[in-house]
Formats: sequence, structure tokens, C-alpha cells
Amino acid sequence: MHRKHAKTLEQIFSHPLSMNIEWSEVKNLLEDCGADIETTAHNHIKVTLNNHTKTFKTFHKTLGDKHEIIELQHLLKDSGISAN
Repeated sequence: MHRKHAKTLEQIFSHPLSMNIEWSEVKNLLEDCGADIETTAHNHIKVTLNNHTKTFKTFHKTLGDKHEIIELQHLLKDSGISAN
């Protein structure tokens, strides 16, 4: 895994939650892990990774919603990806 992706994973799984995670970095991480990312008709982001799918509100420049970050953590964990 690229060093930059490892840093992004650390931010996603940090305690307390990091509230300034760059969406572009998360998107790059997910794509490099093999995720399919699409924008739905309702302008949401649908992420499918290792047969697990989550739909998120449209992210702007950064992830700033605690619920969305927790859902992202769940998607990654369910897909076998963690910061450790």
C-alpha cells in the first residue's frame, strides 16, 4: 500500500475522528483497493468494495460528517481493510 494511502487510512480510523479528511485522497485509496465508485441519480456516491456496498451523501472537498466517516470505517472493515 502506498504511504499516502496508509496515512489516509490512519485518518479514517483515528480516535477522536478526524474531521478534515480529503475526499480526493479517500477516493484514490478506494479506487486503488478496487472499489467501484459511482454517482447515483440522487447525487449520492455509491461505493462497492469486495461485494460490500454503501451509499454516501455527496462529499465536497473534505469528509466532515461523523456518521459518514463511521459508515466508511464499516465499509472498509467489512471489506477486510483496516489501518493495522
